[in-house]
Amino acid sequence: MAYPVYYPAGCAAEIGDHYCNDCEDFESGRVSLVAFISSDFAFNDPTNRNEWVAGIQAKQIIIIPKTSGAFDGGSEVETPGYGRQATQLTGYNFVLTYNDPNYKFNADFYNAIKRSSNYKLAFGTETLIHLTETTVSIVPKNPVVDDVTSRVVWVVAVKWADDDLPVPYTMPAGLDLCFDYTGAIT
Repeated sequence: MAYPVYYPAGCAAEIGDHYCNDCEDFESGRVSLVAFISSDFAFNDPTNRNEWVAGIQAKQIIIIPKTSGAFDGGSEVETPGYGRQATQLTGYNFVLTYNDPNYKFNADFYNAIKRSSNYKLAFGTETLIHLTETTVSIVPKNPVVDDVTSRVVWVVAVKWADDDLPVPYTMPAGLDLCFDYTGAIT
């Protein structure tokens, strides 16, 4: 007796439709804000400003507004493939580097957070906030260059590995401003 054999088309359960719009607005580059989110904090809706404020008030979200920086988009991690496939994508290693101009009073903050393995990352571009699903490593530095017209700023590399790319959401209004821990804009 022969048994039916079913071979799925690849490993994806289902691939959704690709969205295409010739008139879509472009997103401008630059990492213009960074947020560290406690690994035990979960959003119901990352576009909801009230959820962000609640996380800030609970000291589960740390916003670092007015940054400049770049996200490398990830370096692929591959393993040998099978059959006629030479390699198989198994994930990504990511690096985001940002500059924090709030220098003088943040040494204690960066010396403490560099030891933590309890934070996920969010980063903002022009209108979008991108969220990671895994915790990150935070590597701050405070270089001083030989140039009297330069500024001393924190230069921070944030590193993580994940199977998936960070997901962009519409950024709630006001996240790129300074907050105190009551959630008020200062």
